[in-house]
Amino acid sequence: MKILFLVHTYPFPPDDGMRSTSYRVIKHIAKRHETALLCESETPVAEPHIEEMKKWCKRVEVVAHEPLRSPLARAWNMVFESTPFCVRQFTSQKFAKKLEQLISQERYDIVHLLSVNIAGHKSAIGKTPTLFFPHDSVSMQFYRNSTVEPNWLKKIYLYNQSRKMEKYEKSMIRQFTRTVMVSGIDRDWTLKFMPSANITVIAAGVDPEEFKPLDIEDKEPSLLFRGVMNFPPNVDSVLYFNYEILPLIQKEFPDVKFYIVGKSPVESVQKLHNGKNIIVTGRVDDLREYVARATVNICPMRIGSGIKNKVLEALSMARAVVATPLALDGISVEHGKHVFAAQGAKDFAQMTIDLLKNPQKRKDLGRAGRELILSRYGWSAIADRYDQLYKEMAGN
Repeated sequence: MKILFLVHTYPFPPDDGMRSTSYRVIKHIAKRHETALLCESETPVAEPHIEEMKKWCKRVEVVAHEPLRSPLARAWNMVFESTPFCVRQFTSQKFAKKLEQLISQERYDIVHLLSVNIAGHKSAIGKTPTLFFPHDSVSMQFYRNSTVEPNWLKKIYLYNQSRKMEKYEKSMIRQFTRTVMVSGIDRDWTLKFMPSANITVIAAGVDPEEFKPLDIEDKEPSLLFRGVMNFPPNVDSVLYFNYEILPLIQKEFPDVKFYIVGKSPVESVQKLHNGKNIIVTGRVDDLREYVARATVNICPMRIGSGIKNKVLEALSMARAVVATPLALDGISVEHGKHVFAAQGAKDFAQMTIDLLKNPQKRKDLGRAGRELILSRYGWSAIADRYDQLYKEMAGN
Protein backbone atom coordinates (compact mmCIF):
# COMPACT_ATOMS: atom_id res chain seq x y z
CA MET A 1 0.00 0.00 0.00
CA LYS A 2 0.93 3.67 -0.34
CA ILE A 3 0.66 5.65 2.90
CA LEU A 4 0.86 9.45 3.14
CA PHE A 5 1.76 10.75 6.61
CA LEU A 6 0.79 14.26 7.73
CA VAL A 7 2.26 15.93 10.82
CA HIS A 8 2.58 19.48 12.10
CA THR A 9 6.23 19.20 13.13
CA TYR A 10 9.23 17.56 11.49
CA PRO A 11 9.61 14.12 13.13
CA PHE A 12 13.40 13.97 13.29
CA PRO A 13 15.30 14.15 15.56
CA PRO A 14 12.85 12.24 17.82
CA ASP A 15 13.59 14.38 20.87
CA ASP A 16 10.09 14.75 22.31
CA GLY A 17 7.04 12.52 22.67
CA MET A 18 5.29 13.72 19.51
CA ARG A 19 8.37 13.45 17.29
CA SER A 20 9.45 10.16 18.84
CA THR A 21 6.14 8.43 18.20
CA SER A 22 5.71 9.96 14.74
CA TYR A 23 9.22 9.02 13.64
CA ARG A 24 8.93 5.44 14.81
CA VAL A 25 5.45 4.90 13.38
CA ILE A 26 6.71 6.11 9.99
CA LYS A 27 9.95 4.11 10.22
CA HIS A 28 8.29 0.80 11.01
CA ILE A 29 5.37 1.22 8.62
CA ALA A 30 7.89 2.08 5.87
CA LYS A 31 9.40 -1.40 6.25
CA ARG A 32 6.07 -2.79 4.97
CA HIS A 33 4.59 -0.12 2.71
CA GLU A 34 5.60 2.72 0.41
CA THR A 35 5.38 5.94 2.41
CA ALA A 36 5.48 9.70 1.89
CA LEU A 37 5.69 12.53 4.41
CA LEU A 38 4.19 16.02 4.37
CA CYS A 39 4.83 18.24 7.37
CA GLU A 40 5.16 21.81 8.56
CA SER A 41 8.28 23.31 10.06
CA GLU A 42 8.88 26.68 11.66
CA THR A 43 12.61 26.61 10.90
CA PRO A 44 14.65 25.16 8.00
CA VAL A 45 15.24 21.43 8.43
CA ALA A 46 18.88 20.37 8.43
CA GLU A 47 19.93 18.30 5.43
CA PRO A 48 21.00 15.27 7.52
CA HIS A 49 17.52 15.25 9.07
CA ILE A 50 15.93 15.33 5.60
CA GLU A 51 18.17 12.44 4.54
CA GLU A 52 17.15 10.42 7.60
CA MET A 53 13.47 10.62 6.68
CA LYS A 54 14.28 9.84 3.03
CA LYS A 55 15.57 6.48 4.22
CA TRP A 56 11.97 5.66 5.06
CA CYS A 57 9.85 7.87 2.81
CA LYS A 58 9.86 7.90 -0.97
CA ARG A 59 8.88 11.56 -0.84
CA VAL A 60 9.53 14.13 1.90
CA GLU A 61 7.83 17.53 1.65
CA VAL A 62 8.30 20.29 4.21
CA VAL A 63 6.11 23.42 4.21
CA ALA A 64 7.48 26.46 6.03
CA HIS A 65 4.96 27.76 8.54
CA GLU A 66 5.27 29.99 11.59
CA PRO A 67 2.49 29.07 14.05
CA LEU A 68 0.46 31.78 15.75
CA ARG A 69 1.72 32.62 19.23
CA SER A 70 0.32 36.08 19.91
CA PRO A 71 -1.54 36.49 23.24
CA LEU A 72 -4.04 38.63 21.36
CA ALA A 73 -4.65 35.77 18.92
CA ARG A 74 -5.25 33.44 21.86
CA ALA A 75 -7.70 35.92 23.42
CA TRP A 76 -9.50 36.34 20.09
CA ASN A 77 -9.72 32.56 19.76
CA MET A 78 -11.23 32.21 23.24
CA VAL A 79 -14.11 34.55 22.44
CA PHE A 80 -14.73 34.47 18.71
CA GLU A 81 -13.47 31.16 17.24
CA SER A 82 -14.84 27.65 17.64
CA THR A 83 -11.67 25.86 16.51
CA PRO A 84 -9.16 25.17 19.33
CA PHE A 85 -6.13 27.43 19.20
CA CYS A 86 -3.64 24.55 18.83
CA VAL A 87 -5.39 23.63 15.57
CA ARG A 88 -5.91 27.21 14.43
CA GLN A 89 -2.23 28.08 14.85
CA PHE A 90 -1.10 25.30 12.51
CA THR A 91 -3.68 25.88 9.78
CA SER A 92 -1.83 26.90 6.62
CA GLN A 93 -3.03 27.62 3.08
CA LYS A 94 0.40 26.61 1.75
CA PHE A 95 0.12 23.26 3.50
CA ALA A 96 -3.41 22.71 2.17
CA LYS A 97 -2.29 23.47 -1.41
CA LYS A 98 0.69 21.15 -1.14
CA LEU A 99 -1.56 18.40 0.24
CA GLU A 100 -4.03 18.83 -2.63
CA GLN A 101 -1.09 18.68 -5.04
CA LEU A 102 0.22 15.43 -3.58
CA ILE A 103 -3.24 13.84 -3.62
CA SER A 104 -3.71 14.83 -7.28
CA GLN A 105 -0.25 13.55 -8.33
CA GLU A 106 -0.31 10.19 -6.56
CA ARG A 107 -2.96 7.69 -5.57
CA TYR A 108 -2.53 7.00 -1.86
CA ASP A 109 -4.36 4.12 -0.22
CA ILE A 110 -4.34 5.76 3.23
CA VAL A 111 -3.67 9.27 4.57
CA HIS A 112 -2.44 8.92 8.16
CA LEU A 113 -2.64 12.12 10.25
CA LEU A 114 -0.17 12.02 13.14
CA SER A 115 -1.61 14.78 15.34
CA VAL A 116 -4.78 16.71 16.08
CA ASN A 117 -3.01 19.96 15.15
CA ILE A 118 -3.06 19.02 11.48
CA ALA A 119 -6.68 17.83 11.42
CA GLY A 120 -7.90 21.17 10.06
CA HIS A 121 -6.66 20.09 6.63
CA LYS A 122 -9.06 17.15 6.34
CA SER A 123 -11.04 18.87 3.57
CA ALA A 124 -7.96 18.93 1.31
CA ILE A 125 -7.65 15.12 1.38
CA GLY A 126 -10.77 14.33 -0.62
CA LYS A 127 -12.14 10.77 -0.61
CA THR A 128 -8.94 8.91 0.29
CA PRO A 129 -9.43 6.79 3.46
CA THR A 130 -8.06 8.65 6.48
CA LEU A 131 -6.60 7.46 9.77
CA PHE A 132 -6.77 10.08 12.52
CA PHE A 133 -4.13 9.59 15.21
CA PRO A 134 -4.29 12.42 17.79
CA HIS A 135 -2.11 10.25 20.10
CA ASP A 136 -4.34 10.91 23.10
CA SER A 137 -7.47 12.81 24.09
CA VAL A 138 -6.34 16.42 23.85
CA SER A 139 -9.54 17.67 25.46
CA MET A 140 -8.74 15.54 28.52
CA GLN A 141 -5.21 16.95 28.59
CA PHE A 142 -6.48 20.54 28.59
CA TYR A 143 -9.05 19.74 31.27
CA ARG A 144 -6.52 18.04 33.55
CA ASN A 145 -4.11 20.93 33.10
CA SER A 146 -6.83 23.39 34.11
CA THR A 147 -7.47 21.57 37.40
CA VAL A 148 -4.00 22.29 38.79
CA GLU A 149 -3.26 25.66 37.16
CA PRO A 150 -2.92 28.27 39.97
CA ASN A 151 -3.20 31.32 37.71
CA TRP A 152 -6.94 31.96 37.30
CA LEU A 153 -6.56 33.56 33.86
CA LYS A 154 -4.63 30.53 32.58
CA LYS A 155 -7.13 28.23 34.30
CA ILE A 156 -10.00 29.89 32.44
CA TYR A 157 -8.07 29.66 29.16
CA LEU A 158 -7.26 25.95 29.61
CA TYR A 159 -10.85 25.10 30.51
CA ASN A 160 -12.08 27.10 27.52
CA GLN A 161 -9.73 25.15 25.24
CA SER A 162 -10.79 21.83 26.74
CA ARG A 163 -14.43 22.56 25.84
CA LYS A 164 -13.50 23.74 22.33
CA MET A 165 -11.36 20.65 21.83
CA GLU A 166 -14.13 18.34 23.06
CA LYS A 167 -16.49 19.76 20.43
CA TYR A 168 -13.74 19.68 17.80
CA GLU A 169 -12.80 16.05 18.52
CA LYS A 170 -16.47 15.11 18.33
CA SER A 171 -16.80 16.83 14.96
CA MET A 172 -13.55 15.56 13.44
CA ILE A 173 -13.74 11.92 14.51
CA ARG A 174 -16.97 11.63 12.48
CA GLN A 175 -15.12 12.81 9.37
CA PHE A 176 -12.25 10.30 9.48
CA THR A 177 -12.42 6.68 8.39
CA ARG A 178 -10.85 5.42 11.62
CA THR A 179 -9.35 6.93 14.78
CA VAL A 180 -6.52 5.57 16.93
CA MET A 181 -5.58 6.58 20.48
CA VAL A 182 -2.73 5.23 22.59
CA SER A 183 -4.68 4.20 25.69
CA GLY A 184 -8.06 3.04 26.87
CA ILE A 185 -8.18 5.97 29.30
CA ASP A 186 -8.09 8.44 26.39
CA ARG A 187 -10.60 6.44 24.37
CA ASP A 188 -13.02 6.19 27.30
CA TRP A 189 -12.84 9.95 27.92
CA THR A 190 -13.85 10.53 24.30
CA LEU A 191 -16.63 7.93 24.44
CA LYS A 192 -18.25 9.88 27.30
CA PHE A 193 -19.23 12.67 24.88
CA MET A 194 -19.24 10.54 21.71
CA PRO A 195 -20.51 7.04 22.57
CA SER A 196 -20.71 5.94 18.93
CA ALA A 197 -17.07 6.78 18.11
CA ASN A 198 -15.09 3.98 16.46
CA ILE A 199 -11.74 4.32 18.27
CA THR A 200 -9.02 1.69 18.15
CA VAL A 201 -6.45 1.58 20.95
CA ILE A 202 -2.89 0.99 19.74
CA ALA A 203 -0.26 1.70 22.38
CA ALA A 204 2.86 3.73 21.78
CA GLY A 205 5.97 1.62 21.65
CA VAL A 206 9.70 1.50 22.12
CA ASP A 207 12.59 0.05 20.15
CA PRO A 208 14.14 -2.47 22.59
CA GLU A 209 17.39 -2.55 20.62
CA GLU A 210 17.77 1.22 20.71
CA PHE A 211 16.73 1.39 24.37
CA LYS A 212 18.60 -1.58 25.77
CA PRO A 213 20.17 -1.96 29.23
CA LEU A 214 23.49 -0.21 29.85
CA ASP A 215 25.60 -1.10 32.84
CA ILE A 216 26.66 2.41 33.85
CA GLU A 217 24.61 3.21 36.98
CA ASP A 218 25.96 6.02 39.19
CA LYS A 219 27.70 4.89 42.38
CA GLU A 220 26.06 7.72 44.31
CA PRO A 221 22.24 7.83 44.63
CA SER A 222 20.56 9.81 41.87
CA LEU A 223 17.09 10.43 40.46
CA LEU A 224 16.04 11.34 36.94
CA PHE A 225 13.07 13.07 35.39
CA ARG A 226 13.24 13.54 31.63
CA GLY A 227 10.97 15.26 29.14
CA VAL A 228 10.41 18.44 27.17
CA MET A 229 10.68 21.03 29.90
CA ASN A 230 8.33 23.69 28.54
CA PHE A 231 5.46 21.17 28.36
CA PRO A 232 3.08 22.08 31.23
CA PRO A 233 2.54 18.52 32.57
CA ASN A 234 6.32 17.99 32.75
CA VAL A 235 6.89 21.36 34.41
CA ASP A 236 4.19 20.60 36.98
CA SER A 237 5.79 17.20 37.67
CA VAL A 238 9.23 18.64 38.30
CA LEU A 239 8.02 21.47 40.54
CA TYR A 240 5.76 19.10 42.49
CA PHE A 241 8.60 16.63 43.01
CA ASN A 242 11.14 19.30 43.92
CA TYR A 243 9.03 21.09 46.52
CA GLU A 244 6.87 18.31 47.99
CA ILE A 245 8.67 14.98 47.49
CA LEU A 246 12.41 15.61 47.27
CA PRO A 247 12.69 17.15 50.78
CA LEU A 248 11.23 13.94 52.23
CA ILE A 249 13.79 11.84 50.36
CA GLN A 250 16.63 14.12 51.45
CA LYS A 251 15.91 13.32 55.10
CA GLU A 252 17.30 9.83 54.40
CA PHE A 253 19.56 10.65 51.45
CA PRO A 254 20.74 14.25 51.93
CA ASP A 255 23.22 14.03 49.04
CA VAL A 256 20.89 12.47 46.48
CA LYS A 257 21.17 14.13 43.07
CA PHE A 258 18.11 15.08 41.05
CA TYR A 259 18.67 15.34 37.29
CA ILE A 260 16.11 17.20 35.16
CA VAL A 261 16.91 16.30 31.57
CA GLY A 262 15.20 17.69 28.49
CA LYS A 263 15.10 20.55 26.04
CA SER A 264 13.57 24.01 26.50
CA PRO A 265 13.39 24.31 30.31
CA VAL A 266 11.17 27.21 31.36
CA GLU A 267 12.40 29.79 33.88
CA SER A 268 10.74 28.11 36.88
CA VAL A 269 12.65 24.91 36.08
CA GLN A 270 15.93 26.66 35.31
CA LYS A 271 15.81 28.32 38.75
CA LEU A 272 15.96 24.89 40.41
CA HIS A 273 19.47 24.28 39.10
CA ASN A 274 22.18 24.67 41.74
CA GLY A 275 24.91 22.60 40.10
CA LYS A 276 25.26 20.40 43.18
CA ASN A 277 22.32 18.17 43.94
CA ILE A 278 19.81 19.59 41.41
CA ILE A 279 21.05 19.60 37.82
CA VAL A 280 19.01 21.00 34.93
CA THR A 281 20.75 19.90 31.73
CA GLY A 282 18.59 21.27 28.94
CA ARG A 283 18.78 19.31 25.69
CA VAL A 284 21.25 16.40 25.64
CA ASP A 285 22.52 14.46 22.64
CA ASP A 286 21.68 11.04 24.06
CA LEU A 287 19.04 10.54 26.74
CA ARG A 288 19.90 6.88 27.18
CA GLU A 289 23.05 7.52 29.17
CA TYR A 290 21.14 9.63 31.70
CA VAL A 291 18.35 7.05 31.96
CA ALA A 292 20.92 4.31 32.61
CA ARG A 293 22.98 6.26 35.13
CA ALA A 294 20.10 7.26 37.41
CA THR A 295 19.51 4.99 40.38
CA VAL A 296 15.76 5.54 40.05
CA ASN A 297 13.77 7.02 37.17
CA ILE A 298 10.79 9.03 38.44
CA CYS A 299 7.57 10.13 36.76
CA PRO A 300 5.38 12.07 39.24
CA MET A 301 2.85 13.23 36.62
CA ARG A 302 -0.35 14.81 37.96
CA ILE A 303 -1.79 16.10 34.68
CA GLY A 304 -1.59 15.25 31.00
CA SER A 305 -2.84 12.37 28.89
CA GLY A 306 -1.66 9.48 26.74
CA ILE A 307 1.18 7.02 27.23
CA LYS A 308 4.46 8.30 28.67
CA ASN A 309 7.39 7.38 26.42
CA LYS A 310 9.72 8.22 29.29
CA VAL A 311 8.26 5.29 31.26
CA LEU A 312 8.36 2.84 28.35
CA GLU A 313 11.97 3.70 27.56
CA ALA A 314 13.09 3.40 31.18
CA LEU A 315 11.42 -0.01 31.41
CA SER A 316 13.06 -1.07 28.16
CA MET A 317 16.46 -0.14 29.64
CA ALA A 318 15.66 -2.26 32.73
CA ARG A 319 15.58 0.73 35.03
CA ALA A 320 13.62 0.98 38.28
CA VAL A 321 10.68 3.39 37.97
CA VAL A 322 8.50 5.15 40.52
CA ALA A 323 5.46 6.82 38.93
CA THR A 324 2.02 8.13 39.72
CA PRO A 325 -0.94 6.07 38.45
CA LEU A 326 -1.70 8.79 35.89
CA ALA A 327 1.83 8.42 34.45
CA LEU A 328 1.12 4.72 33.91
CA ASP A 329 -2.11 5.20 31.95
CA GLY A 330 -2.25 2.78 29.05
CA ILE A 331 0.75 0.69 30.17
CA SER A 332 -0.02 -2.81 31.42
CA VAL A 333 2.23 -2.75 34.45
CA GLU A 334 1.77 -4.38 37.84
CA HIS A 335 2.71 -2.44 40.97
CA GLY A 336 5.58 -4.11 42.77
CA LYS A 337 6.48 -6.27 39.77
CA HIS A 338 7.31 -3.88 36.94
CA VAL A 339 7.16 -0.46 38.65
CA PHE A 340 6.27 1.21 41.92
CA ALA A 341 2.98 3.13 41.55
CA ALA A 342 2.74 5.90 44.15
CA GLN A 343 -0.18 8.17 45.02
CA GLY A 344 0.68 11.26 47.06
CA ALA A 345 3.96 12.87 48.07
CA LYS A 346 4.67 10.74 51.14
CA ASP A 347 3.96 7.51 49.29
CA PHE A 348 6.12 8.58 46.35
CA ALA A 349 9.00 9.57 48.62
CA GLN A 350 8.88 6.33 50.63
CA MET A 351 8.87 4.11 47.56
CA THR A 352 11.79 6.03 46.10
CA ILE A 353 13.70 5.69 49.37
CA ASP A 354 12.99 1.94 49.42
CA LEU A 355 14.48 1.55 45.96
CA LEU A 356 17.50 3.72 46.75
CA LYS A 357 18.20 1.36 49.67
CA ASN A 358 17.54 -1.90 47.83
CA PRO A 359 19.67 -2.65 44.72
CA GLN A 360 18.20 -6.14 44.35
CA LYS A 361 14.67 -4.78 44.17
CA ARG A 362 15.82 -2.32 41.53
CA LYS A 363 17.24 -5.20 39.50
CA ASP A 364 14.06 -7.24 39.90
CA LEU A 365 11.86 -4.36 38.72
CA GLY A 366 14.22 -3.64 35.85
CA ARG A 367 14.28 -7.24 34.68
CA ALA A 368 10.49 -7.54 34.78
CA GLY A 369 10.07 -4.20 33.03
CA ARG A 370 12.40 -5.21 30.21
CA GLU A 371 10.53 -8.50 29.75
CA LEU A 372 7.23 -6.61 29.55
CA ILE A 373 8.55 -4.34 26.81
CA LEU A 374 9.89 -7.26 24.80
CA SER A 375 6.57 -9.08 25.00
CA ARG A 376 4.10 -6.23 24.42
CA TYR A 377 5.57 -2.86 23.45
CA GLY A 378 8.12 -3.45 20.69
CA TRP A 379 7.47 -1.43 17.54
CA SER A 380 7.29 -4.51 15.32
CA ALA A 381 4.20 -5.76 17.18
CA ILE A 382 2.65 -2.29 17.09
CA ALA A 383 3.29 -2.01 13.34
CA ASP A 384 1.37 -5.28 12.97
CA ARG A 385 -1.67 -3.58 14.54
CA TYR A 386 -1.47 -0.64 12.14
CA ASP A 387 -0.98 -3.00 9.22
CA GLN A 388 -4.20 -4.83 10.05
CA LEU A 389 -6.06 -1.55 10.46
CA TYR A 390 -4.83 -0.31 7.06
CA LYS A 391 -6.12 -3.50 5.45
CA GLU A 392 -9.53 -3.04 7.06
CA MET A 393 -9.69 0.58 5.89
CA ALA A 394 -8.68 -0.33 2.33
CA GLY A 395 -11.23 -3.15 2.24
CA ASN A 396 -8.63 -5.90 1.87
